[in-house]
Amino acid sequence: MECRAAKSKNFEFNKSYMKHYTSEKEILALVRQFENGMVPRAEWKHAEHLTVVLYYVSHHNFDSALMKMREGIFNLLKSFGVDLSKEMPYHETLTCFWMRAVDNFARSNGKSSMIELCNELVLELGKDLPLKFYSRELLFSDCARARFIEPDLRSF
Repeated sequence: MECRAAKSKNFEFNKSYMKHYTSEKEILALVRQFENGMVPRAEWKHAEHLTVVLYYVSHHNFDSALMKMREGIFNLLKSFGVDLSKEMPYHETLTCFWMRAVDNFARSNGKSSMIELCNELVLELGKDLPLKFYSRELLFSDCARARFIEPDLRSF
C-alpha cells in the first residue's frame, strides 16, 4: 500500500491555554465527559487528550487503554457531528504514538500523584513531539492515518 501525504493543518501549541489540575476529581470529570461524548469540541485540545490517555494507561493495561481511547475518540467525533462515512479525522498512528509516549512518561516519572503527572505531562509532551520520530510525509500520509506505522526518523 502506497502512503500518500494527506492535507494537514499546522497547529501551534499554546501553553497559556493549558489546564492546570488541582484535584483528581477534575481529571476524573474530564475522563467521564470523554467517555460519554460530552466534551465540548472547543475544549477538546492536546492537553485534554493527554490527560485522558494518562488516566487510561494508569488504570488499565496498555491494550485495554488503547482500545478505550480509540472507542472514546470515535464516540466523541460522532458527538461533534462528524459523519465518519464522509470524513475521517481519526489518526491511528498518532493515537498509538501518544499512547506510547504518555505510557513511557508515566512509567519514567517519579511523581506519585495523578495531579502532578497530568500537570507536568502537558508541559513536557508538546504537540510537535511526533515530528521528532516521523517525517511529515509519513506522519500525514493516508497509510499512517488508517493504521499504525512505525517511526521513520528514530525509534521510540
